[in-house]
Amino acid sequence: MKIDDTDEAIMAAFQVDGRQSNREVARRLAVSEGTVRQRLRKLQDGGAIRFDVVTDPQYLGIDFVAFVRVSVSPKHLETFLDAAGRLSEVWYLAAMVGRYNVQAIICTTTAQAAMEMINAKVETLDGVNEVQIRPVVGHCKQDVHEVVVPKQ
Repeated sequence: MKIDDTDEAIMAAFQVDGRQSNREVARRLAVSEGTVRQRLRKLQDGGAIRFDVVTDPQYLGIDFVAFVRVSVSPKHLETFLDAAGRLSEVWYLAAMVGRYNVQAIICTTTAQAAMEMINAKVETLDGVNEVQIRPVVGHCKQDVHEVVVPKQ
């Protein structure tokens, strides 16, 4: 999919306020509302963007957040990712390269609940060699904006 300057401007506008109307974005960018609507659909259908709600875990009664790195044998990686992706406590999941080939962010009500979840639902999955948990002790920044790579 080719993304042009108009697409980038539309994405930037919605990153500032994802709840604004297509009409408002069109007015600010001096394009038609139909252009914004069509471009958004193209970007969404092409997988370039999606609209999500970003929540603050503390307001949801979640008092324990941790980064979890897992070493999974390569032959079990896809099965592990599928199973871990279905766990309600897992808020972020990615495959990586290196000793720990899975990175997750988990959120639970307590550290005890996290330990029980890791012991019962993660370490018991096939192929798990090692699990490392890093509790989050302070939240400094959360930025979900697009990273723009300069064109060469």
